[in-house]
Amino acid sequence: MEGMSCASSSVLAEIVPDGAIPKLLEPFNFAWLEALIAARAEDNGEPATTRLDRYAVIGVLLFGLLGVLGSLLFHNRLGLRLLQSGFALQWVCIAVVLVNAGWRAWLAYRHQHESFARDLDRQLAQYDEIINAVCRHSLPVIATHLRYVRDRKSRLVYRGGLISGGMDKLAILPLFLAMYLQFKDWSFGGWKALLDHVHMLSALLLSMLFATYLISWWAARAKDRLELYEMVLMEASVRSADESVTKRELI
Repeated sequence: MEGMSCASSSVLAEIVPDGAIPKLLEPFNFAWLEALIAARAEDNGEPATTRLDRYAVIGVLLFGLLGVLGSLLFHNRLGLRLLQSGFALQWVCIAVVLVNAGWRAWLAYRHQHESFARDLDRQLAQYDEIINAVCRHSLPVIATHLRYVRDRKSRLVYRGGLISGGMDKLAILPLFLAMYLQFKDWSFGGWKALLDHVHMLSALLLSMLFATYLISWWAARAKDRLELYEMVLMEASVRSADESVTKRELI
């Protein structure tokens, strides 16, 4: 019976009394689809990061820039203190990310199977509602939007690869590698010697790496949304095609 829900909705939308004005469907567009998804579920998958993680990564970038900039502007004890503070706050932000990730992993491990099954049931019901709403539109319209989403995702992946390469797979490891190469000859506690390992070119390159990582993060979120649109449109097109075959068989 579930497979006939889209077909019955379409039939009811087309059958109107004589002389009555039929109620037209809202035009299908991606703004409508996004509103439809947002009204029923925040996301169909487990979020890779939380707001706290994003703020912590931004803090790593800002504190590092402020510390390096202060040490370059003030060649005295104040510049040294600014560099020390920025470096310490960077590691505080990194620790926040690690602790938050560990806490979420521990909670997920304790209730892994129960929470996973409940989430699947809830998301399936939300997913079905979204598909049924999309199926009310015609199959050619759904197929056109599906092809467009696939093309946009391919272009996004290609352009993102030109900027960041495979940084999305390496995650934050390139940042740690760059910081290691920058400070590998420095021993903890020798704060005066730390200034000898920081100069304008290295600070600029490290800042560009942070900026590239943030851009890659944005691109990964956009790609994830395009994949969600693709999944919804693909399922809606399959159901609409199956319903068309069923209608022809009944006739």
